[in-house]
Amino acid sequence: MTTDYGRVNAPDFPADADWLNTDRPLRLSDFAGKLLLLDFWTYCCINCMHLLPTLRRLEREFPEELAVVGVHTAKFDEERATENVRQAVMRYGIRHPVLNDASMETWRQYAVRAWPTLMFVDPAGRVIGKVEGELGFEQGAELIRKMLEVFRAEGTLRPGPQAYDVETPRSGVLCYPGKVLADPVGERLFIADSGHHRVLVTDPDGEIQTVIGSGDEGFVDGVPEGARFSNPQGMALADEVLYVADTGNHAIRSVDLEMAVVET
Repeated sequence: MTTDYGRVNAPDFPADADWLNTDRPLRLSDFAGKLLLLDFWTYCCINCMHLLPTLRRLEREFPEELAVVGVHTAKFDEERATENVRQAVMRYGIRHPVLNDASMETWRQYAVRAWPTLMFVDPAGRVIGKVEGELGFEQGAELIRKMLEVFRAEGTLRPGPQAYDVETPRSGVLCYPGKVLADPVGERLFIADSGHHRVLVTDPDGEIQTVIGSGDEGFVDGVPEGARFSNPQGMALADEVLYVADTGNHAIRSVDLEMAVVET
């Protein structure tokens, strides 16, 4: 992490930019008293995707002291459209506010050079450091703990609950399905219902035969209806064992279809 403690006042957000996961445009003053983490990302970037689980864990670890704001800065023209960014926010399960930096104004003001970049702003609104590239949870948590110790000693930290107007997908049987596997012998389709964190087994006409996963995100083995996945994607079938790439958990899960049990 590079630091420049307290020397640079953080530029405010553009007044006319589009926002997601909030019912109003936000200003820097809305985060006074908290450690603000700006995540400069774009939805086509695999490294940005890798960082999202870390950010979720950090938000859970420091729910009242840390505020995270995504700054989506497009790499390609189609990524500038707010509706496309909205779909990505819902698909990736992002729950913190996201600024659509379509003109790259915020990117330039913060002198960002790469995706992803994490910019840290102290409770007084000063830029205090940045991390370019991916950041692991343990490293990030340790950095934040040290920063919070300083802010507590200074008396600038004002912890408090945070609530946002989170974008939600339209209800339906499927939510951002990622992969489909056909089983011609068994005349079945296996559908990774990624946004619902489950796998559906259907007949060739799409009639659901079995649901694997409770629909709640998590990492739990056991009976299919109680098991939990996180953004399941690719699948492979060997005899009556279905192997699932459980991407959010960085795990390969096996589903014994005859014994009706999920294992890791």
